[in-house]
Amino acid sequence: MNRRQFLAGAALASAAAANAAGQTSHPWKIGMYLGELDLPFDDSLDQARELGVKYVWFNSLKGEREIAAMTEAEADRMVERVTRRGMEIFVLNAGNPFKGIHLEELDLKTLPDQPAFRKELGDLTRSMEIAARHKLPAVGAFTFAWPGEYTAGKPTWPMRWATRGGIIAPVDEEKWVKAFRIVAERAERHGVDVALAMMPWNYTNTTGNFRRLVEKTGSRRLKVMWGPADNWNSGEADVATSGFANIRPYLHGLHLKDLHVVDGANLKFDYKPLGEGDVDYATIFRKLRENRSDVYLSVSTHFRPASGSRLEAMRINIANLRRLLEKAA
Repeated sequence: MNRRQFLAGAALASAAAANAAGQTSHPWKIGMYLGELDLPFDDSLDQARELGVKYVWFNSLKGEREIAAMTEAEADRMVERVTRRGMEIFVLNAGNPFKGIHLEELDLKTLPDQPAFRKELGDLTRSMEIAARHKLPAVGAFTFAWPGEYTAGKPTWPMRWATRGGIIAPVDEEKWVKAFRIVAERAERHGVDVALAMMPWNYTNTTGNFRRLVEKTGSRRLKVMWGPADNWNSGEADVATSGFANIRPYLHGLHLKDLHVVDGANLKFDYKPLGEGDVDYATIFRKLRENRSDVYLSVSTHFRPASGSRLEAMRINIANLRRLLEKAA
């Protein structure tokens, strides 16, 4: 046996031993959205560490000052509370920029000066400053709400479901792109990426819509927190295949939850434990491994077990994720 054969055999034996021990050879980065636990900041960090989570994402510290209003010393202390536990922040949100703003209500010509946009752009910029100071990889933002989404019972939902994501009016697309060119310019200035969230109620509800935005904006700084369950809930039935291909170059992480769609056209669905709903996570994790992707896997919950405990729901989803990853090894 020559040296090359010996080393190849040793590598195979090592991988087999890792799999036998319940590990995987792929470098999965398991993270968590801390807000799901609804606990004080230090308690949520301790619970995440106990569950074996290293990477965290959050938009506030329960009962403490808003992130966008923090002094440098307060922001330094926030980051230190994470790092001294051997953990890392992989997305920093200062609240939820642009999540609740209806895009159609903004004026194209005066968009940068409109109060709601200016305020939340300021919050987002402050998160960039903190991220740059502490060399955090990304900050988080949302992508504006569909018409009437939070005021009139989702009037455009049937159209969005029927068209696998929705028809965006040309004037709204102009505003959308203009807003995120401003965001991208600030991100470039601070040297940080912006991980855009996906949710059925915002314009990046599908991978196709995200790809449309990032290509028209033309910035390498815009990334995505991929939400396959949100895409599925928005009518994107091929999210694990064509959806993955759409956004693979832009992935920062995955926002992991699961659900079962009962009646898509009428927005009837039930949240489920991870791997027990409609989303084809087996294919998604296999594709991530095949592409040697080292993106962050951020566990969420949304469902509640019989106990009603958020922490128990998180334990279930973390355990289910580990089982799915073992199968994908």
